[in-house]
Amino acid sequence: MANAAALLFLVAALFCHMLTGDAQRFCGKSGVTFSVRTTGNVVGGQPEYVVAIGTSCSCPMMYVRVWCDGLEDSAVPLDASKVEVQDGMCVLKQAVAKDSPVVFKYSSKVPVNFRVFNASPRC
Repeated sequence: MANAAALLFLVAALFCHMLTGDAQRFCGKSGVTFSVRTTGNVVGGQPEYVVAIGTSCSCPMMYVRVWCDGLEDSAVPLDASKVEVQDGMCVLKQAVAKDSPVVFKYSSKVPVNFRVFNASPRC
């Protein structure tokens, strides 16, 4: 009886891993995407841009940290409820979910080269 219960537990654990394990494996840092476009506005003598940080992963991405050197000089105030800049790195304050990107504006002489430093899927 104990062996049957242990076997049932292992099968359930394996099934659970099959459902969530692949999502976590394929939805790490490489699952974060960036879309940057100009708004056509000029703020403080710099073009204004809008960035959308998203994911195609089915699990929300948490603890997203992105290299965004130069963003601290933006003449457009960053939305503090969405992003904070710390030593050239953007720390997102919201989860990035499929079909629900984190979007904010900034100004810079050239578009910022966003690169993912860290992101963790939460299934």
